[in-house]
Amino acid sequence: MKISQILKNNLSCDSRVLKKGEIFFDLLSNKNQINPFIKNIIAKNPKLIISSTKLDYKKIKIKKNVKKFYFTIIKKKFPNIPSDLSAVTGTNGKTSVANFFFQINRLNKIPCANIGTLGYFYNNKYIPSSLTTPDIYKIYEFLNLIKKNKINKVILEASSHGLDQGRLYGLRFKNSAFTNFSQDHLDYHKSMKSYLNAKLILFKKLLKKRANIICDDKIKKILFNNGVPNKKYKFIMQSKRKFPFKIISNKAIDSKINVKINHENVIYSLSLNLIGDFQLKNLLQAIALSVSSGLNFKKIIKVLPQIKPIKGRLNIFKKNNKIVCLDYAHTPEGLEKTIKTLKQHFCKDVNIVFGCGGNRDIGKRKKMGKIVNNLCKDVIITDDNPRHENPVKICKQIQGAVKKAKIINDRKTAIKKGIKITGNNAVLLVAGKGHESYQLYKNMKIPFSDHKVIKESL
Repeated sequence: MKISQILKNNLSCDSRVLKKGEIFFDLLSNKNQINPFIKNIIAKNPKLIISSTKLDYKKIKIKKNVKKFYFTIIKKKFPNIPSDLSAVTGTNGKTSVANFFFQINRLNKIPCANIGTLGYFYNNKYIPSSLTTPDIYKIYEFLNLIKKNKINKVILEASSHGLDQGRLYGLRFKNSAFTNFSQDHLDYHKSMKSYLNAKLILFKKLLKKRANIICDDKIKKILFNNGVPNKKYKFIMQSKRKFPFKIISNKAIDSKINVKINHENVIYSLSLNLIGDFQLKNLLQAIALSVSSGLNFKKIIKVLPQIKPIKGRLNIFKKNNKIVCLDYAHTPEGLEKTIKTLKQHFCKDVNIVFGCGGNRDIGKRKKMGKIVNNLCKDVIITDDNPRHENPVKICKQIQGAVKKAKIINDRKTAIKKGIKITGNNAVLLVAGKGHESYQLYKNMKIPFSDHKVIKESL
């Protein structure tokens, strides 16, 4: 089949979303192994499979470098994409930084788009997605769409999986941010070194010359020690000495932050609809990215009080003297920061309902258990996407590090119980799933929303 014929068809490299009659690019098969999902792929009866390996399928085209060929096809199919691209990576905070950047630009009436965990946003439109960094085909298809809609400014979340699997291949970013780095995804990467190397792909291969890198001193040291040169890029440091604007003071008051910012010796006093020092840090990175992409600082300052919290990130619910916080925190560092933030803002004990995902980094379970044991009053351990693992076993592994925890596997019952036992002197944190609208049990994706259960229960 010629390239011109291939271009007339729908293409896919993801067996999960492959449909009958589409052309499938087999990126996983090589001389050492056959794609582990090949039976499922063949069962969907694709029009053609393009692979580097001979497969037991009649309609097959052999290509030595399938990934390179796939990218060539995508570039021909979607030739026009925006040029003003920014990317944010890190263990925690990617979604917040990207969405704050999007909000800042939209509030200034600048055409803008955002690709990430929450889906695809462009101007006032939204398309849902299930991946932090979508498949390269979906990314180029979306970039081509928004270019037709005269949008040239885009921010993408660059996940370690997406970077490692080449989903951002061929893109070049003018601006970037590295939020933080701590343990996550070791089920996939196997080691912290491998996890870091995946993150470094953004800074070693995907940035334009003299691109801006926004990070703190700790991350800059990590980048330097791992071969990212100082002279090649412009570093905008999140430190008191070098950041283009400085936080003079910030005070946590209930579900807001009152902050004073110094920019060129002018003091701006603002009340933000956010909570937590780390959300403030995320907002600062979004501001720095906005400045780096050409937006005037004074225009940014004017819209900051209108910035809204992101769904599933430190969302506060209040009713009848009860306070409940919904948060996506699912790493040890993220969970600890969220609990301490709630203590700081509300000056109360923190109760918690949380769990850990199945078929994911097992090492996190004991660490997260120890954190809630030390910082929380009442603890309920519950299911959080057990996938193909035994949910009771997962909860007991966490419970081993929490002396005072009770297990309620049914998440809805657990949340309702958590709200019931949380009185006026405490805040309930429901952690781990945030914006998600489902639970994963084996091969079943069951509709479920923490947000909905909390609102109903209150």
